[in-house]
Amino acid sequence: MNPLISFVIDYIDRHKHPLNAILHIFGVPMVFWGLFELFCLQFLFAGILIFSGYLLQYLGHRAQGNEVGEVILLKKIWRKLSSAKNAEAERAKAEAVQTR
Repeated sequence: MNPLISFVIDYIDRHKHPLNAILHIFGVPMVFWGLFELFCLQFLFAGILIFSGYLLQYLGHRAQGNEVGEVILLKKIWRKLSSAKNAEAERAKAEAVQTR
């Protein structure tokens, strides 16, 4: 399946609860506005907007009973890094055993 279509289907599925959808309508633009303000060197205002926007999204996901998308992404990255690290450790251990 096309990755973009897969993303849209997953996004729609994770935002079905009405409260989650409403909080995202406000929270997502707040985060982007905060990022814009950050580049305009309005650090305090940017921080408030970004924090508040993510808080609204977090509360929406709590109402729906699922995790925030960034948390899922970080978990996937962590699993990939951990599995790569574990695979490398296993290879090194196997090579050490073979050289004995």
